[in-house]
Amino acid sequence: MIDIKCEYSLRKHTVLTGLICLLSLFVSCRHKDETPPLKTRTVIVYMIGDNTLDSNVDADINEMERGWNDSFDGDLIVYVDQKRVAPYILKISSDKTNSVVSKEVMKYSEQNSSSLEVMEKVLSDIKGMYPAKSYGLVLWSHGNGWFPASSSSVTKAFGDDGGKNMEISELAELSGKYDFLIFDACDMMGIETAYELKHKADYIIASVTQVLADGFPYDNIIKYLFTENADFGAVCRKFMDSYPTSAAISAVKTGNLDNIASASKVLIQKYKSNIENIDVSLIQKYDSYETTLLFDFLDFMKKIAGNDPDLQMLSTQLNETVVFEEHTESIYTVDERNNGIMIDVTTSCGLSCYIPGRNRSLDNAYKTTSWYKAVY
Repeated sequence: MIDIKCEYSLRKHTVLTGLICLLSLFVSCRHKDETPPLKTRTVIVYMIGDNTLDSNVDADINEMERGWNDSFDGDLIVYVDQKRVAPYILKISSDKTNSVVSKEVMKYSEQNSSSLEVMEKVLSDIKGMYPAKSYGLVLWSHGNGWFPASSSSVTKAFGDDGGKNMEISELAELSGKYDFLIFDACDMMGIETAYELKHKADYIIASVTQVLADGFPYDNIIKYLFTENADFGAVCRKFMDSYPTSAAISAVKTGNLDNIASASKVLIQKYKSNIENIDVSLIQKYDSYETTLLFDFLDFMKKIAGNDPDLQMLSTQLNETVVFEEHTESIYTVDERNNGIMIDVTTSCGLSCYIPGRNRSLDNAYKTTSWYKAVY
């Protein structure tokens, strides 16, 4: 706009004034209509900490602040649900202190963060505020793979908001698709979970066993999540570096999971009777429960199929699907009584599985999974 002094001095030049005003309005309108280019990626961390992990929330947010750099082409946004605090959203900013300094950009009333409806709303709110060309999602809480949600310490699926949990089948109903899905939670890298969520992300990063409460080293991995092609190998290696005595981590390319299912179906249909009579004590396990629930997927298939040539096809497909797998020689786990136990890991394909036939209630739930329907 022309200020009042200029308007007075040009009063005699009405035609020129009109042209200048029109030009000014045109330029002004163009500036108002222009929108800044989309950033490369928004990474969302969905933290359900209204449980025994409450004391770890601030520590991990501090790690995110230490790992953040304003040069990253994107935004790191964290939804936080803790004990005694209404849920809120933070936009992470760089800070090297031990205090959380990131700006709170939204506040919610108390809600069940483990419900699909709430998660859907929160993710939609964040994408609306911080649109990007692509999105990554980190799910931070307790977890126990595909198992049905309940009050049991053994079967709590994903998330724990004051005892309320989310079924993996519900998680699979989330809108949209992500570049990657990272589970900072226990036991989430099962073939059943990965297959259920194969349409939700291009890559899934998680552990076949329990994860120590400190979780991912966010100060060391954030930069790898904001490159145009996220470096999942570097993320996994940094995770392993943080836990030299007890850790397991895998990264799976979901686009090949249907091929895994096809190769598995051939073997499972051939050897169903072997599954019923198998000695599970001979299979690599990943938990220390009184009744083992999680086994190594490929070791299980080898034990039922013996020297069947079709095993080679499955092994080939696994090599193309599991793009990173690493584990320590033993893993620290906790049993039903909260006793710490070390499990030796002599083999691992990077995916766990459940073996039906030993727990009626879990078997019934297992039959509802997409994996069971695809291969059994």
